[in-house]
Amino acid sequence: MRHDVVIVGAGPAGLSLAHGLVSRGVDTLVVAPNGAWHATYGAWRDDVATCELGAPLDALVRGAWSTVRVVGRREHRLARPYVVFDNELLRASLGAGVSVLDDTVTSVQHDIDTSSVRLGSGAEIRARLVVDATGNGSLLARRGVPAGAQTAYGLVVTDAPDDVPRRAKVQPDVFTLMDWGTPPTFLYAARFTDGRVLVEETSLYADPPHDIDDLRARLTQRLGVDATTTADRIERVNIPMGAPLPVLTTRVVGFGAAAGYTHPVTGYSVAASLRATPRMADVVCQNIAQARSGSELSLAVWAAVWPAAYVRTRGWHQMGLSVLQSLPPESIGEFFDAFFGLPPEQWAAYLRIDSEPAVVRRAMLGVFRNVSNGVRLRLMSSPGALLRALGAR
Repeated sequence: MRHDVVIVGAGPAGLSLAHGLVSRGVDTLVVAPNGAWHATYGAWRDDVATCELGAPLDALVRGAWSTVRVVGRREHRLARPYVVFDNELLRASLGAGVSVLDDTVTSVQHDIDTSSVRLGSGAEIRARLVVDATGNGSLLARRGVPAGAQTAYGLVVTDAPDDVPRRAKVQPDVFTLMDWGTPPTFLYAARFTDGRVLVEETSLYADPPHDIDDLRARLTQRLGVDATTTADRIERVNIPMGAPLPVLTTRVVGFGAAAGYTHPVTGYSVAASLRATPRMADVVCQNIAQARSGSELSLAVWAAVWPAAYVRTRGWHQMGLSVLQSLPPESIGEFFDAFFGLPPEQWAAYLRIDSEPAVVRRAMLGVFRNVSNGVRLRLMSSPGALLRALGAR
């Protein structure tokens, strides 16, 4: 078999890119074992409202909220709408018309014009371009491995018998994005349109990762009850983070989390992948139409995956993570009060990996101005992080 593009991985990033390519007439095959999407995929509405989803956004969500709640040392009500995708609906919409082969990839070899993809079944496929959208980037050249992870322990419950929504202060029309309670973990919680409620004790990036059993204990302490045995579903989240970007010159091109789209501070990657799909699909389509060799094609696509400006933005995000990690637990609430006290357009831009570097720097400077002198001294104590940010390219 021969195709223009083979995408390895059928998660949100892989199917989104496949959907974008197929809609542009590019001969595309997805290779991935069958499997459901189990994670909770949330996004700010304005980040994904114009993405190529195959259907209207409101037809693909399991919940939508006009107000988001953040609690540092004080409570913030953010008038920026938030959505959580219905995984099966999003998967079906992005996968419509996409050819998916239930198999695994064992190796990829290249010549000047094409790549040979060897499958676990023993079959072989040739392609102009191979994309790794596996999340773990197993086909990519890496400069290092993830140093840590964001972890969470969550429960999806009904109201009875433990009265979890009341205990977690969950309100039907408000999404709790971050309630710090006792740092270094926070509550992420919401009621969905089907009446079920998600409560999740979450740790931001930690190296080593925060222990899942401790997160369960913290959630139990927060709720005053361990609702694990009565939950409809248990979520154990582990998002590897902290690795450098992959080598941006390899013949296999990364996309989504495999390419480093996981935000260094928040752990989000799905919205970034959905937003990047049109940019990447356009470049693939244009270069295939120009009959570029496989090596030329991969370099052009890498430049669309990580434009130079966004690599610099990544450096500033890494600096933000470093300074956040330098804070003692008692200062974290103040930090996020300052962050969400910025003008909404500033903190919103910081939460995207595709913002211009100057916009991200402006948000960081705004936080610096808004915190106390003690926290400022902490933020100034990470010169290594600053140098890494200035040197990112």
